[in-house]
Amino acid sequence: MSARSKQEKKKGGIGKVLLILLAVVSIIAIGVYIAGVIYFQQHFFYRTTVGNTDVSFMDVDTSVNTLSNATNTYKIKITAPGDKVYEVKGKDISMSLASNAKATVEKEIKSQNVFTWPLSLIQPEHKEIKVEYSDSKLHKQLEDLLSLTKDPVNATITINDDNYKVVEAKYGADTAAVQKEIDDAIDHQNYQLTLNTANFTAPEITSNSEQITNAVKKIESYLKSAVSYTIGSSKKVMDKASVLKVLSISDTYDVTVDDTKLQAYVEELASNFNTYGKVRTFRTQAGDDIQIGGGDYGYILDKDSEFTQLKSDLESGKMVERQPMWSQTAQGTLENDIGDTYVELDYTNQVMYYVLHGERVFTSDIVSGNINMGSGSPDGVFRIKYRVTNTHLKGTNYDGSEYDSPVNYFIVFAYNIGFHDAPWQPWFGGDRYTYAGSHGCINLPNDSAAYMNANVPNDIAVVAYYRYPVNLTGTANANSNAYSYHG
Repeated sequence: MSARSKQEKKKGGIGKVLLILLAVVSIIAIGVYIAGVIYFQQHFFYRTTVGNTDVSFMDVDTSVNTLSNATNTYKIKITAPGDKVYEVKGKDISMSLASNAKATVEKEIKSQNVFTWPLSLIQPEHKEIKVEYSDSKLHKQLEDLLSLTKDPVNATITINDDNYKVVEAKYGADTAAVQKEIDDAIDHQNYQLTLNTANFTAPEITSNSEQITNAVKKIESYLKSAVSYTIGSSKKVMDKASVLKVLSISDTYDVTVDDTKLQAYVEELASNFNTYGKVRTFRTQAGDDIQIGGGDYGYILDKDSEFTQLKSDLESGKMVERQPMWSQTAQGTLENDIGDTYVELDYTNQVMYYVLHGERVFTSDIVSGNINMGSGSPDGVFRIKYRVTNTHLKGTNYDGSEYDSPVNYFIVFAYNIGFHDAPWQPWFGGDRYTYAGSHGCINLPNDSAAYMNANVPNDIAVVAYYRYPVNLTGTANANSNAYSYHG
C-alpha cells in the first residue's frame, strides 16, 4: 500500500473518532437537557432568588422552609435624612410567609419554562413571595420616625432636675409616603432602604446651630458660678441643680437668670437659713432637754440684699465663697445657732449661768420679774444687745408712784429688759420673784452684775425659760416699765 493510501486511511480513522465523540457528547447533552427539563418541573432554576434569598435547585418544601427561616433572620437598615439610621428585625415585627406561600411557590415553579432552563446558567431569575407582619409592631419599632409631624421641630434645650439636655431637632415628614416606602421595601425583603428626601422637611435650627451652641456655653458659664455659703463652721453649697433651677431659656435661645425663679430660690434659702424665733432643743445646766422658742435671737437672711448679690455672683461666671447676706446673725451654726457660749436663765429655780465654750464658768442667784403682778420676765432666746454703766432706771410702781433707781450696770437682752445690780433686794433666789420680783428685769447681786459687765460679751445668746406654764399678761413679755438713762 502506498504512503498516500496509508495517510488517507489514517485521516478516515480520526474522522470516525471525532464523529463518535460528537455523538457521545450530543447524547450526554441531550440527556442532561432532558434530565433538567424533568428536574426543573419540581425545582427552581439555578440563580433563582425570592426577595434576597437564594432558592436555586430547591423544591417546594425546601423553598418554603428556607424562606420561612429567612423571615426570622431578616433585618432591614433604614436611613432617614439627618443621618438617622433605624434597624427593623423580622422577628420583632412577627414577620412570616403569607398563608398561601406554599401554593405561590408551587405556582412559581410550575410557571417556569422548563425547556429554557439552560438560560438560567447565565440569566438570573427573581420571584416575589408575599410576607406578613404586624403593622402595630412595625410602627412601635419606628415610632420616632413614623410619629414625625408634618412640620419640622427645631432643636431645644430642656432643664430637668440636676441637668440640662439638648433635644435634637426633628424633620417634618409625609409619614404616609414614608410608611409606603418602608412597607414596599419589607414586602420585597430588601436589606437596605434610603428614604426619599422629598418626603421630608428639614428644621431650621439643629443641635449644631450657633444658637444652640451659644446657649450651651452660657449655661456652662452659669454652672461655673456656684456659690458656697460659709455659716459659722459649716458650709452650704448652691449646687448644679439649684443653679439650673433659676435659669430661663427664651424662644430665641437667650439664657438668663430668671428674677422670679431666683426670688423663689432666695425664699427657699431664707426658709433653710433663718433660725429666728424657731423652737430649739436645748440641754440645760441641770442636764435635761427642753424645747425653747420665741425671742428675737437667730439668723435672718436679708432677702433683698441676697437676691441682688446672688444674681451678681451667677453673672460673674466664677466660684464664689461668702457669707449669706444677713440682716441678723447668730453665734453658732444653723443646726445650733446658740453656740457654746451663752447665758442661761432658769426662772423657775431663779438661777443664772454663764457658759463659755461649753463650760459653765459662772453661776448667780437672781430675782426676775414679779410673776404674780403681771411683770414676769420674758422667756425665749434673745441676745445681749448693749450695756450702760452708772445709770438710773425710772418707772412706775404697782401702786402708781414713780421710782428712780440708780444702778451700776445695765445689760440689755430683751427689748428694754436687762440684767442689773439691785441693792434694794435683801437676798436673791428662792421664790422671792413671786412676791417681790422686779418689773421684768433680772436683778443681780452687785458682784454678779459687775462680773457680767466685765466678762459677758454682747451678741451672745440669752436662753430664758420657765419650768412650768406661765401666763405673761399684758405687755410684760415684750416690755418692761423700767427704762434706763445715763444719770
